[in-house]
Amino acid sequence: MNENSAPKQIKDNIYVFPIVLPDNPLKWLNCYAIKGRAGERSLLIDSGFNRPECLEALCCGMASLGLEPENTDVFFTHLHADHTGNAHALEELGCRLIMGRKEYGFMRAQQELNWGGDIDRAMREGADAACLENARDNKQSFLFESEPFSTDCVDDGDELCCGGHRLRCILTPGHTPGHMCLYSAQDRLVFLGDHVLFDISPNITDWNGVDDSLGDYLASLEKMRGLRAEICLPGHRTAFGKSLDERIDELIEHHGHRLAELEDIIGQNSGINAGEIAKSLSWHMRGKTWEEYSLSSRWFAFKETLAHLDHLAALGRIEYTADTGGYIKR
Repeated sequence: MNENSAPKQIKDNIYVFPIVLPDNPLKWLNCYAIKGRAGERSLLIDSGFNRPECLEALCCGMASLGLEPENTDVFFTHLHADHTGNAHALEELGCRLIMGRKEYGFMRAQQELNWGGDIDRAMREGADAACLENARDNKQSFLFESEPFSTDCVDDGDELCCGGHRLRCILTPGHTPGHMCLYSAQDRLVFLGDHVLFDISPNITDWNGVDDSLGDYLASLEKMRGLRAEICLPGHRTAFGKSLDERIDELIEHHGHRLAELEDIIGQNSGINAGEIAKSLSWHMRGKTWEEYSLSSRWFAFKETLAHLDHLAALGRIEYTADTGGYIKR
């Protein structure tokens, strides 16, 4: 599938079509649609950025499947703007919006803070100035929905029924504080959002008010282990023939290596701050040096570094020293 593909059928009444993500290395979002039976509402999963190209792709996909907005529910797996960006447009078209209660509550609280709660920490912990300025000026536009929208909230274990399919909501915090997957036991099928991606590692960042987002993520991976899912449907790319458990093992191993690398750097440079640690880690990004990475890539890397530092601190293996603004091994 590419960004110009027509809807593709996965199972009875279940389809996927791409929504182009302009100026984004992921290139497109997988938008999943479940067509309701006669007299039923249909269900969309995620929506793309708040950009004309995304809305056009979304509306074209819906039209090609015969989905009427006033008879369609839209479930958002999590708060990132490539998934929720068209919430307001869909609401105006007549769709009903659905989101996990924990995620929606967190999103509304951060909107009240204008998504600025993490900037102070980034300044304290040594984010480089250009990266910090870019994040302060631009992060709402490409990461978060700035204006509130109305939604019906669901909780872990709730069910959504559509098109002959019964989907159980599974709370999987980590990538975001209230991320949710949808699982059909009868179909052995799971909609993964960004909880598990199969050729890239989902970005795990620190979140304002969350003590250990990486710890949450690792626990959520274990929660999904053993799920009888023969069809894995991620928010981006495809499963590439891997099983869910196989990919979970790879992701846990990846973060284990990253934690060991961080701990080694701190052991050799006692008191080093998060900004310097981020520059010292090995990253698979375009460019040979930290300065050659894009500003947005540097921000993601810095924030992921903070998440790993939080997890090591939660495990009691390192501690933050306020007097130096750095980290030491315990």
